[in-house]
Amino acid sequence: MTFFHTSGAVTEVGRAKAVREVLENTVPDRDFYILVVGAALLAASGILLDSIPVLIASMVVAPLMWPILGLSLGIISSDKKLIGHSLAMLVVSILVGLAVAALGACIAIKYFNWNISGIFISFSPNYFFDVFIALVSGAIAAYGLVRTKVGGAMTGIGIAVSLMPPLVATGVGLVSSKILSKAALTIFALNVGGILLASAIVFGILKVRSR
Repeated sequence: MTFFHTSGAVTEVGRAKAVREVLENTVPDRDFYILVVGAALLAASGILLDSIPVLIASMVVAPLMWPILGLSLGIISSDKKLIGHSLAMLVVSILVGLAVAALGACIAIKYFNWNISGIFISFSPNYFFDVFIALVSGAIAAYGLVRTKVGGAMTGIGIAVSLMPPLVATGVGLVSSKILSKAALTIFALNVGGILLASAIVFGILKVRSR
């Protein structure tokens, strides 16, 4: 211990806490999908209204980070059941998000004469920074699960990495703009990949295993 730094080793209690929290939040129950649908509706509204605050609200509500963390923990643990379980949740969440976004865009165009185009909130990918932000967010998310003091950063991580807005923008773009759809899907894929890689590395370094 020094004046500026106090060392704190990762304990078995911390590892068990991380595993328990991941498993508790990767349950495909009604609450999970209510949050997915709600976040998708907020993100679609934010895109249609060109509203940053509404988009931020969708990032806070969206639970997509958890199945990604569950997938990375399953990979590090060679836990086929957890891998399959988390992957299924992620895929279903993606499909639900796309469906809600596409349906919302269709309704906006047909009944409200909404002119949806690629000039709404920018989803142009910046490959370096998108990957960098996703890697940092994934690493902090995994570390925060093990270290209690860092756990409160999950909300900020969810806002920083932005999973639901590009996913919903992809769905909106399927109806209105192929350019928007392609750009947004690229951002979403980079974010998921970065989080998955970084969190798996941190789980491995900290020796966090699902069993």
